[in-house]
Amino acid sequence: MDSRKTVTIRTNVLSNGHNGEVCDTLFYQGNGCSQTQALKYVGNHMMIATTGEIMWCTGRNNLQPLNVIYRLYIGKEIADVNLHPFDSYFSLLNPIKIIGSAIAWVSNWRNGFHFIPTRAGAESVVFHAPIFSQVSIGQETDMLSHRKKYDAWLKDDNTTDGLILWGVSRGTAATFCAFAKEKYPEVKLVVLEGAIDSVQEVLPKRVLNTFKSEYISRHVTNIINTGLTFFNKCNLMQYHQDGPSPLKSVAEFPEGIPVVFITSKVDTVVTCDNTENIARALAEKGKNDVYLLKLERSSHPNYMFDNIKDRDCYEAFIHAIYKKYNLEHDHELARKGEHLISSCTLCEVKSKSHYLKKAV
Repeated sequence: MDSRKTVTIRTNVLSNGHNGEVCDTLFYQGNGCSQTQALKYVGNHMMIATTGEIMWCTGRNNLQPLNVIYRLYIGKEIADVNLHPFDSYFSLLNPIKIIGSAIAWVSNWRNGFHFIPTRAGAESVVFHAPIFSQVSIGQETDMLSHRKKYDAWLKDDNTTDGLILWGVSRGTAATFCAFAKEKYPEVKLVVLEGAIDSVQEVLPKRVLNTFKSEYISRHVTNIINTGLTFFNKCNLMQYHQDGPSPLKSVAEFPEGIPVVFITSKVDTVVTCDNTENIARALAEKGKNDVYLLKLERSSHPNYMFDNIKDRDCYEAFIHAIYKKYNLEHDHELARKGEHLISSCTLCEVKSKSHYLKKAV
C-alpha cells in the first residue's frame, strides 16, 4: 500500500443493540499529535493507519478507550506531522526532530497505543516530528488539511451518506473554522472536545494556570505573542493573531447542525471557560442545537483516562446524542446518558421537519 494514499478505516458494523443511521466520522487531532490520537475513541478495535501499520489502544490507568466512533475516516495525515522525520544522516542531528519524536513515542506508549508493521516503509505512526513551518493552530494550514480529508472522503468508494465531524483541542478550531468556511453538506453532527474559542483567549488563561501570578502571566503572554508574530513574519509558522478563529467564525457556521462541546472543570490547557465561551456564542446565535457537557476531574487531553465516572459519563452522553439524532448508537449506553441531555442543552432549535411532524 502506498503510504501517500488515503486510508479509510471502518469499525464496529451494526450489531445487536445498535440502531440508527450509519455515518463516517472525520477526526482531527490536537497539537503535537498524529492520527494515533483517534485510537482513544474507537474502543479496543484494531485500525489501519495511513502507513499501512495496524494500531490499537489498550487504554491507560486501567480505563479503556471510549467506544464512540464506529466508522473512523482518517484520510491523509495533516500538514504539520512528519511521519518520516529521520530521512537523512543530518536529520539524526536535528534536535527538534529528536525531541519531537521522543515526545511522540512516549505519548503513544503512555496512552497504551500498540503497533504492528505490515510492510517495509519509511513512514511510521510509532513516532513523528512536528513541522513547525506548517503549524497554524486551527488556521489556514489546518483548514486546508481538513478540506483535503473531506475531499478524500468524497472520492472514497466506501463512504456513508452522512458524516460526523470530530475535533480535539487544536482540532476543534480546525474543524469549526473549516466547516464554517466549507459548509460540507453531508454533516449530521459536530463533536468538539476541549474546544478553543480563540488562541488569544486561551493563551493568557493557560499561562496564568502555570505561573499563578497575574503580573508574571501578563508579561509572559506578551513575550509569547511577540514570539508568535516573529515566527509568522519569518515564515517559521503559519499562525497569526488576526487570523481565523472559532469566535470569528460563529456567524458563518452552518445552521441546523447539532454541535456537542465537551470540557472539564479541571482542564488547565483549554479551560472550561474557553470552551463554554465558544459554546454559548454559538448557542446565542440561535440557529443550532448546542450541548455542553462539563466533566469533573479530567485533564486535557485525557478525558477518557483520568476518571472512570467522567469516562463513562462522556461515553453515555455521546450515545444519547446519537440516539436523539437517529445516528448509530448503543441502546444501553444511550439509556444511561439520556438524563444528561436536558442539563447540557444550551440551545435547541425546532426544525421545519419538527413542525411538519407536529402538524401531521
